[in-house]
Amino acid sequence: MSPWDLSVNLKDAVLDFTFLSMFLVIGTALRRYVPFFRKYLIPNNILGGFFALILGPQLLGALVRTLGYTQKAYIPLNGDRLGIYVYHLLALTFIAMGLRKEKTKWGKGPLSKSITSIMTYLVQASIGLLVAFTLIYTIKPDLFPGIGMLVPMGFGMGPGLAYSIGHNWEKFGFEGGGLVGLTFAAIGYLIAFFVGIGLINYGIKNRKTKLITGMDQITTDLRMGVLKTTEKPIAGRLPLATEAIESLAFQSGLIGTIYLATYGIVKFLAGLLVNAGLTDFASTLWSFHFIIAIILSLSIRKILDVTKRSYVIDTGLMNRITGVAIDYLVVASIAAISITIVAKYWMSILFMSVLGGAATTGLIYWAAYRAFDDYPFERFVGIFGEMTGTINSALVLYRVMDPQFKTNIAEDAIYGSGISIFIGLPLLMMMNFPMMFWNNQLYGYWYTIGLFILYAIVLLLVWRLIGFMKFRKVLK
Repeated sequence: MSPWDLSVNLKDAVLDFTFLSMFLVIGTALRRYVPFFRKYLIPNNILGGFFALILGPQLLGALVRTLGYTQKAYIPLNGDRLGIYVYHLLALTFIAMGLRKEKTKWGKGPLSKSITSIMTYLVQASIGLLVAFTLIYTIKPDLFPGIGMLVPMGFGMGPGLAYSIGHNWEKFGFEGGGLVGLTFAAIGYLIAFFVGIGLINYGIKNRKTKLITGMDQITTDLRMGVLKTTEKPIAGRLPLATEAIESLAFQSGLIGTIYLATYGIVKFLAGLLVNAGLTDFASTLWSFHFIIAIILSLSIRKILDVTKRSYVIDTGLMNRITGVAIDYLVVASIAAISITIVAKYWMSILFMSVLGGAATTGLIYWAAYRAFDDYPFERFVGIFGEMTGTINSALVLYRVMDPQFKTNIAEDAIYGSGISIFIGLPLLMMMNFPMMFWNNQLYGYWYTIGLFILYAIVLLLVWRLIGFMKFRKVLK
């Protein structure tokens, strides 16, 4: 069963939207007025998500029931419903990103950033699997091995993908797989900002940062998250006459139309797979709906560019829609975390997060000083932020180190993320091989680690042969 087949009551959906909206406002207030959150630049959506988790049925609800109260004195957010929202918001963000006007830039900076990201995913997944094997062979023989591969999905690929793939694996016996993915994503966000700001402080003290000499250079507006200056950034431009249609409504309508087409294509392909007796493949296809979505959106953008009709799309408005979808996605994903599931897998999650985080830090630091010609420390911290959070996490950390965006490191990160979508497709497919080809048998996961290593070697050789990677440290 795909998330499309799960029904949501209209009343519940509307109330969920209002509750999530309220927590985004609460997160904004917390960032504005609490010094601790300002110090570590914790995004409002993360603060709102954790506040929703605290006031929801998982924590406050459990306390109320323990005290014997019969009334629901908590926010009635349901994890299964929130998971459905995360699933759909994932595809909507990919569609919006595909429609934006951003040319692919295959320069050294973006390509090296992309390969660094994919290498990091491979290492995170391999470490996660090795930790899972260790637990299976010792104290947890019934542990689902694929939990290890949710580390890169939760850490770097984002909560939407982590939930989608983890939820798909539940039919193979992974209890609460989607919620485990959301848990890794929440931990990744915390690592991205708490460790990221710590790394920046380390870089300042050891004179590794090139553009700032102290944290006091971070503006008050950035710390508070509220722009009080008179000159504010432009959100977007109006490509259509408001007398005819609101431009933002048209952009949203275009995204919705492409998502409808995505649903139709996935449903058609899934039907062909089911008729061919490949039911498991059909179910997996629903988890990769975002790939169909991004291909469609890129194709539509290309058609509009060729026919000189792309003037109807405004990149600024598409950025705003992407940002809105991500904000709601993040707050919903954190609020959906199940304390019961976390308690069941706490040991696995803890070991995988600690070891995966340490390996992520070491690998990216190693690559940054060998694959880039400038600003190695800044690139290291930014890529670290993305590989434990999202591209938005990286941009926040880049802005701390480069307040005026004088360098091209943020631009390289954005272009590199686009390239990673395509270079990372083989990795996403390999992660599903144990279920698709080896019936979820343990030996299939060992074969998968072998494929990870092989793919890493291929990427490393290509990286070296095109001259973008040196095996010795070239920058200080």
